[in-house]
Formats: sequence, C-alpha cells, structure tokens
Amino acid sequence: MHEDVAPAPRPNIIIMMADNMGYMDPGCYGGGAVLGAPTPRMDQMAKEGLRLTSFYSETQCTPTRAAMLTGRLPIRTGMALASETGSNAGISPQEITLAKVLSDAGYKTAIFGKWHLGDIYESEPQNMGFDEFFGVLYHLNSYTQSQRIGFDPSWEAGEPLGLVEAKKGENLTEVAALNVSSLAFTDEQFTERAIAYIKSQANSSEPFFVYLPFVRTHFPSVQNPKWAGKSSKGPYGDGLMEMDHHVGMVLDALRELGIEKNTIVVLTSDNGPTLDQWPDSGFSPFRGGIGTTYEGGVRVPCIFWWPGTIEADRSSDEIMCTLDLFTTFALLGGGEIPTDRPIDGIDQSDFILGRQESSNREWVVWYIGTESAANTIPAAMRWHQFKVHAKAYDSFQGPESYYGQIPAVYNIEMDPREEHNIAGEHDFVISAFTKIYRELVASMMEYPNTPSRAYPISAGAS
Repeated sequence: MHEDVAPAPRPNIIIMMADNMGYMDPGCYGGGAVLGAPTPRMDQMAKEGLRLTSFYSETQCTPTRAAMLTGRLPIRTGMALASETGSNAGISPQEITLAKVLSDAGYKTAIFGKWHLGDIYESEPQNMGFDEFFGVLYHLNSYTQSQRIGFDPSWEAGEPLGLVEAKKGENLTEVAALNVSSLAFTDEQFTERAIAYIKSQANSSEPFFVYLPFVRTHFPSVQNPKWAGKSSKGPYGDGLMEMDHHVGMVLDALRELGIEKNTIVVLTSDNGPTLDQWPDSGFSPFRGGIGTTYEGGVRVPCIFWWPGTIEADRSSDEIMCTLDLFTTFALLGGGEIPTDRPIDGIDQSDFILGRQESSNREWVVWYIGTESAANTIPAAMRWHQFKVHAKAYDSFQGPESYYGQIPAVYNIEMDPREEHNIAGEHDFVISAFTKIYRELVASMMEYPNTPSRAYPISAGAS
C-alpha cells in the first residue's frame, strides 16, 4: 500500500486586527502591566503560539487593510491613504480579496468590525467577497465630529452611516446611529456577533474565514462602563484591556467548541500608535507613530495561534508583513492566487508552521501619499537589518524630512530608534534599495496602478 494520506482538513481562519495599537502595548512585547494595562489573554496567546518581533504593517488604517486583503502594495490599488467619510470612493471592485479567494475555495466568510476601505456600494465588504458584514465603515473619530466645538454640517462631504449590516449582495442596513456614547459598546457587539457566527459554523463541513477588525484602540477612547478604571493608564488603557478580553473570548469559544486544533488565528495591528493624540495612544519603543515610515509607525505586534500545529512559545525576529497574510492564508485554505496581476504578498506558511526557521521575505517597502505613477520612489524600505528612508515624517502631521540625493540608512538592530544615519559608509544598502525600486517600476509599468480611490480628486481619478 502507498503511504499517501488524505490532505489535512483546511483550517478555519480568523484574523483579529487592532486599530492603532502600539508595539509595546501587549505584555508579551514588554508592556502590559508594566505600562498600567495588563494584557493576560494576548500574553497567553503568544505563550501558546508564535510571536513575531519584526512584523510590519502599512503606515495607516486603509493601506494596511487593503494590503492584507489583496496581497498588493497600496500604491497598486489606489488605497494608500485613510479614506474619508463621504469621499464617494473605495477599493476597486476589480481587486480580488482574500475573502473572495477563500469563498471561491468553499469557505464561508464574514467580517465583524471596522471596514475602512470605502463607503460606496461596489466597495463595501458584502460586495468584496464576504457573505456577511456587521460593523462600521470608518474610523472612530468620524462618528464624533458633530460633537466637536465649531462643527458645521453644511461643510461636510457626507454624514457617516452608523452601525451597519448586510448579507452578500444586499444594500447596507443601518442598525443604529453612533455617537460618542454608543461607540463604547461597538467592539463588544462585534465580538459577540463573531462568536455567534463561529458557533453557527462549528459543525459545518465547510471551513470559515472570520475577519474581526476591532475599533480599539483608535481615538477617542470612549470607555465601556464594564472596563472604565480597570487600568492605571486612563481611557486608552481601559480600552486596551477590553480588547484583550475580547481576544480571549474568541480563543475560549474555539476551545469550548472543540475546533481550536483546526483553526489558525492571527492578531496584529494596522499601524503604530497615534502619538499626535497622546495620552490617548499606545506606546512604542521606536521612533515615530502612525503615518510615519519609522519603526514606530509600521513595526507592530503579530501573534499566530494554532494549537497542535504551530509550536508553542516560539519567537522570531524574521521579517514578515501584512501583505503576506493574503498569500499565506489563501494557500493554506486551498485558494487560487490571482495570476493576472502582481501579488506582493509572499507565502509564509512553512515559516509560521515551523518547517523552516527563516522567513521568505528579505525586504518591505512603503509608499506615502496618493501618487500612483510607476516611477514613484518608495518613502522607505526595510532590507535585512537595515532601514532606508528617502522621505520621512516625524509624526502624522510632520515635519517632512527629504533626504535628497542620498537616502538615510539606519542599522535598526544596532539603532532601533533610527537616530544615527550611516549612509556614507553603506552604499551597498542604497544599491539594494535601487535594485528593488527598479524592479517595482518595471512591474508597475507592465501593470499600471489604479489611481487613488481614497482621494480621487487629489489624484485626478474620475
């Protein structure tokens, strides 16, 4: 007899994404109780799984979500900046999402939480591969603008829809309006709906994909009364602890249902902390925060959990990024990767499953702004232990640093705060940057980028 065996069942897939969580917010990344807000469930998740210490997001909300769901650099998809309320734009329906790939492979798909990839019908999640959507379309502060001093609704592009839901192909239905009070309960509602969905699918012969993008820890940190005062860090810390609890609820539900050994879960953040909103922000030991390409803006926590398959209590400093989630999960789910367009995500399944020690990724690049020309120069690149900056911002609101003819180079293993520019003695790093840039230009000339759909007017798109 042959020793061939049937392929392992395709795993259920759950992606939990925090909003603006700092690298050092979780205890397993050096924070937690040390910073006044314990995170026992994230810490336990890391203890039972794989903790990555060089995992990278994009610079802000919309680009990261687009990258994760398409496996493509945001400059390619026109989603390189956070889309605004009423912008009448969104991710192109021509993009193929992870939800669509998995749906075509037989998965049931659902999203419970923050979308932030557009507010027009064609770009809403129920039309982008998800069977079910319950959540919000924008970032939290979109729902509190009307309560700010000086607000004038006659100058707004559009009024944000509140809590919404839809099944595949349906129009959105507004379940409830959102304001500075009701925002306190949104993550609780998302988590409850996600767990109910998981329970409904537990005995199905078809696997499921659940995307649970929390609204925590985005500002303003409106406290859920159940968590108010639980931390010594104020409203932000209370919200972090609440989110930690919700992470634990999902993992507990999987165990109670007995499906934890056939479910892979990842927890990460869409970018670094909002330092411009301090103290309503997280903490990073690195330079910069959201909106910057410095480590503080793009180096984020990432934990993989799959009991019995992913080795427990493993940690790695190998490079991986949000783009790779698309390719890795698509292939783990038996989906087909699109071949009619460039896919920038790399399959990391052997790495995260422990079949190899090294990541398959050597570099990550970041673009800033709405420019979509093929010859646009990346703002920054991580390559091996080095970081290159051609253009940088010290914070979301500036100031801008343009390095001109010679990009800045930092050895971030020796200089993680990117304070000592060593470009003069490291020409080989700039050579690597140039080689990667030229390859990207060639790719974008062959497959032209979609003009900005987050800010169509500024980018000249119709």
